[in-house]
Amino acid sequence: KQAQSGGIILLHDGGGDRSKTVRALPTMITELKQRGYKFVTVPELLEIAVTAQ
Repeated sequence: KQAQSGGIILLHDGGGDRSKTVRALPTMITELKQRGYKFVTVPELLEIAVTAQ
């Protein structure tokens, strides 16, 4: 809902039951791709930012 171009999605995986987070991830990825988002690594994101300047 709050995704923005250049944003970083952070999902904490420390402690407790992570099964809901793991189950939600494919849905999140699919929905964001359908909205036109592309997934890249942090180094790739930083390179995009440098290139855009």
